[in-house]
Amino acid sequence: MDYPKSVPSAGLVNGKFVDENPLTGTPGSLIPADWGNGVTQEIVNVIKAGELTPDETKYDQLLQAIRSVSAKGWNLDSALPIGSLPPATVATADGRLAVTPAAVSTNGGRVSIPAGVLVSIGQEVVAGQLGRARTFTTQAWSSDLLSTSSYFLRAQVIGGVLTFYMQRGTIYDATPEGLKGTVNGGAGGGFQSTPLDICIAWVMTGAPGAVPVIRAIYNRNRLAWTQTVNGNGVVYLPLDPHARAARLIVGNPTPSATEISSVAFAPAGWVGGNYCYLSPALTTSSNHDAGWTAPLPCVIFSNNYINDVTVTTLTASFDHNQIRSLWQSYQTEHLLGSTSAVSDELLFSMGIKNHPVSDYATGIAINFAAAVNVSLSWELIR
Repeated sequence: MDYPKSVPSAGLVNGKFVDENPLTGTPGSLIPADWGNGVTQEIVNVIKAGELTPDETKYDQLLQAIRSVSAKGWNLDSALPIGSLPPATVATADGRLAVTPAAVSTNGGRVSIPAGVLVSIGQEVVAGQLGRARTFTTQAWSSDLLSTSSYFLRAQVIGGVLTFYMQRGTIYDATPEGLKGTVNGGAGGGFQSTPLDICIAWVMTGAPGAVPVIRAIYNRNRLAWTQTVNGNGVVYLPLDPHARAARLIVGNPTPSATEISSVAFAPAGWVGGNYCYLSPALTTSSNHDAGWTAPLPCVIFSNNYINDVTVTTLTASFDHNQIRSLWQSYQTEHLLGSTSAVSDELLFSMGIKNHPVSDYATGIAINFAAAVNVSLSWELIR
């Protein structure tokens, strides 16, 4: 496309359109119908290539189309099979997108997300076959919700634009065959994030006027965290609504030489637990089953000698509908430098814990005291 240079009546000056000048009596340029139609058709072609429907009342379609076409490219050289695309991720410190709830007197409330957060997600190039990873910056967005419902805040690329939507469902919904949810769908929206559709949060609404309950979902490459602690304090294990199970390994290869180190779950929420241990100094096992009448947390460290080294492996399974978990631990303990096994223990423990909703925001609390280079490695399993 070019200026209508071959049309003398167009009145171009130096090859470009000019305005009429009443002072000098110079006429303005004319726009030939063929040229006007051509310019419009050029723009319409780009809009259609971006998989948008031309709309004379919208003025941002060309920009949207250019972004979409640029992401697709004019060839498939950089496209990947859908199954090979990287997982959808949120570029925040913890991989979660902040969701703000608000009460609305006439419905189940409102949720909002902020602008300016980077989200990486796949966009289909060939439907169901090939896609390309893209990165978008969020725009401020909000949605009103029905009362007494279970929703999932999700996002996918529609028409080249990162589009947020709410879909009702349950936390154990199966992943759709096409790896994408249905915008404003009535059910099925609780499936885990896919390369093409990211799940941001589980939202529970109550009666009109109540504030929705938000459980944010982690979207990062790995759901694993490692931390080394010293002294006294508390550490929090991230909890995710889509985690079916988890694994925690805790060890102190360099124990305190003056104090007995302690690492233990915070006592709140435990509804039962017991443990037993084996020791070379005992001819029978020692069983402590009274934990069901006086609830005990699952054991992490049971050190009883200064300079004990301990390593514990704990596994957990989660029931997010009932907001509870079942834990089991396996601990070995030895007095560092000792040539005798009299103080050695092999300990087995289990426990059941109820989780307040706050655990999904802050994590599961573990207290530690007199710690020396105690290492914690935590992994959520979906």
